[in-house]
Amino acid sequence: MKKILLIHTGGTFGMAPTAPGEELAPGQLQDQILTYVPEIEKIAEIHVKIPFNLDSSNIHAPEWDLLAQLVYDHEKNYDGFVIIHGTDTMAYTASALSFSLLNFRKPVVLTGAQRPLSQLRNDARSNLIDAIELATMDIPEVMIVFGQRVLRGNRSKKINISSYDAFDSPNYPYLGRIGVKIEIDEKQIRPVTGTPLLLPGFREQVVVLNAQPSLEATIFENLLDANVRAFIILGFGAGNLPATYGHWIDFISTAVDQGNVVFVGSQSVYGGIDLNLYECGKQALRAGARGIGKMTLEAAYVKLQKILKLTSDQDGIYDKFFQNWAGEI
Repeated sequence: MKKILLIHTGGTFGMAPTAPGEELAPGQLQDQILTYVPEIEKIAEIHVKIPFNLDSSNIHAPEWDLLAQLVYDHEKNYDGFVIIHGTDTMAYTASALSFSLLNFRKPVVLTGAQRPLSQLRNDARSNLIDAIELATMDIPEVMIVFGQRVLRGNRSKKINISSYDAFDSPNYPYLGRIGVKIEIDEKQIRPVTGTPLLLPGFREQVVVLNAQPSLEATIFENLLDANVRAFIILGFGAGNLPATYGHWIDFISTAVDQGNVVFVGSQSVYGGIDLNLYECGKQALRAGARGIGKMTLEAAYVKLQKILKLTSDQDGIYDKFFQNWAGEI
């Protein structure tokens, strides 16, 4: 029987309520899981660790590093890994793990719930069973398994706060679907080559700005003097920004001239960025901005934090950003 490490980080999944100040120990958590979902013992031998117990809104770079280190350190001890995580920032953590665990050959599956395991009519039970079964399979990916969908983690996005179909992969096919059988689309699985590598560290010097009609970019000028090295500006459609008002083009030019990098994304979820499509995009391109293509905002944001840990050179940042690290492009 395969061995799976179940890593609980918190979130709505909510194994069991505890008294204020009382932490849930791994043994307690395992007992609770087996009480509600005893059949998982038929799927794999389960071991539990709780590195932290946080609302996912409070999870960021230090926790990403901790999780990557935990998985990497136990690579030889387990056949797969399941991470229970809050849904709100799950796509960010999945992206971070994909950029930290390079060439990792074992499945790392993130899942969670919209309704806690302890409540009736929950989705936690089915998500957990699906995630554990996926983790026993030979799929060398960081994945999100949710609502019977198998998604590449760094192509995923939370799209719904009330439906059990909470996640989607807007610009990349699902890795698989779960029904009577688990059906994996093998041609979408990335082949892994090279030696597994842990690449720790993030530099939190990335800012995301939303362009809006009538919004002046001048209100963000103080950021040009702050400890910021990379900007992602979410424009309209294929990456268009106001070009005749708002000083957005001036903002980009100044940021680039100061040695920063500027990327343009879209407030639209589906489709990709093409700054050559319209004049408003072309002006941003000429000012020094680059489009993020079909990369999700979550992946682009986290990837830039990772790159800034490796280099501060402007050209080097752009070069590394457009390299396909883990199927995010």
